[in-house]
Amino acid sequence: MRELNDYAPREWLTGAPLAHRLRRLRNRMVDRLYRRRAAPDQGALVRRIAAHGAPVAFTVAFNMPQAIALLAEAMTRFAPQTLLVVCDNSSDPQARAEIARLCAGRGLPYCSLPPSPYRGGRNGSRSHAVALNWILANLIRPAAPPVFALLDHDLIPLAPVDFAAQVAGQPCYGMVREATRGAAWYLWPGYSVFDFAAVRDLPLDFGTDTPLTLDTGGQNWGVLYRHLDRSALTWAQVRRVFVRDVRTGAPEPHLLADSWLHAGGAGHGWRDGSFENVRVAYLADPEGVLARLTAASEPPVARGGA
Repeated sequence: MRELNDYAPREWLTGAPLAHRLRRLRNRMVDRLYRRRAAPDQGALVRRIAAHGAPVAFTVAFNMPQAIALLAEAMTRFAPQTLLVVCDNSSDPQARAEIARLCAGRGLPYCSLPPSPYRGGRNGSRSHAVALNWILANLIRPAAPPVFALLDHDLIPLAPVDFAAQVAGQPCYGMVREATRGAAWYLWPGYSVFDFAAVRDLPLDFGTDTPLTLDTGGQNWGVLYRHLDRSALTWAQVRRVFVRDVRTGAPEPHLLADSWLHAGGAGHGWRDGSFENVRVAYLADPEGVLARLTAASEPPVARGGA
């Protein structure tokens, strides 16, 4: 978090430091209260995760059963040893019911998260953050999987995945995102992997850090990332690839992190038809779509040194 002596005099005149700290205190209180709420069959789910004994991936579902269906299919194909846990943060009761049925049919661990304190579509970053903090406190810490990954619900693998290898010799791995000003950085919680033993004793917090211009996961800059030698570690390679629009035939930009395709597009928002274009391209040739996309992509960006 931004220190008090980092603020400029003009920011003190506007009361920004006090406002930021009051907002942070409020967010921590909301997190603390939300983490105390229980989910159905929570104990049984913790025991299942603990018994798996191999990497576990957690995804926060939100109102898109079709995204969970595609992620589950791709994980079965390319990461069969990884347990995929679907944590449902959907605001639409019908979507929750459909996602629960989908998980039951596929034998996927399913957790119906307590209703978010951020409802009505407001503050999606904070809603995602409190969900992740609940998962950390109530599933990951008590189950203690050796390696855990956090995945966006609309991110799909296009090649074999080995999460354990990604954190061999380093505490975490994933897609680096940087502050719009200053040197702070963090891992996008839509694609991040952690060695549990390396972070077990850290007060991880997937909240935002607005003063540092860091989105969901940015609070971990102060407790984890700022203490790492970023240039000495390996991070995801990120590039922009193009998926053909099924309606117009035009190339549509999408983000590719390593071999993980973000169905939402090249940024982190949705565009009309983005998911359907990816779904069609994947199902047409699951084993060959990565080669086709990278053949016509922009050069990758290796997020190493600052």
